[in-house]
Amino acid sequence: MRITTSLSTFFAGCLAALLYTGSAAATEGPFGDDVGVASSASCDDQSVFLFQSIGQDQYLSYQRVLIDAPISEVWPVLRDIEWFVEAVLPDVAPTFLWLNGGGPETIPSAYQFTSGGVTLHEEIIYRSEAHHQILVRLLDPAFGMEQYYALGDLTQCGNQTVLEYTRYLELAPGTDTEFFKALFTQEFIDIPAYFED
Repeated sequence: MRITTSLSTFFAGCLAALLYTGSAAATEGPFGDDVGVASSASCDDQSVFLFQSIGQDQYLSYQRVLIDAPISEVWPVLRDIEWFVEAVLPDVAPTFLWLNGGGPETIPSAYQFTSGGVTLHEEIIYRSEAHHQILVRLLDPAFGMEQYYALGDLTQCGNQTVLEYTRYLELAPGTDTEFFKALFTQEFIDIPAYFED
């Protein structure tokens, strides 16, 4: 029961951070390195995946995985969304394209990739080198998503790294959440495997 209460509190904090950071970053520009969201990561190797309804057609997803690589190897992949797409969606990586002069060193930066015949337009709106965090959002509705924010957060654990990924989804009524659960599960199988090669 204590774990459930703790995770619910964590979810609430992440949601507030996602919505505040996403809104502020979209209107005020990128934050400095002193802005961060507290991580709940511990160095145990227990993977976590939770997907909860938090309102009508609104969901919060939280995933945690221990990666067998130091943060110095994992952070370059997470911070450069093109590399991250290659790690978690290798089949769609060839369709990745930076938009409007964007790139891995520019925040905010828009990009697109195509999956299942649907082109997703997303944007990196915040990145902290000091806290090893990145926040992206969906720019145009796709796959039933009306809004989507994703916060990636890394924590060093010796020669390993904990990746925590918190996502907020607002879905069109009637959208099947099982698609997203399956996709997110596969991504978190692919991420550790990417660093094993």
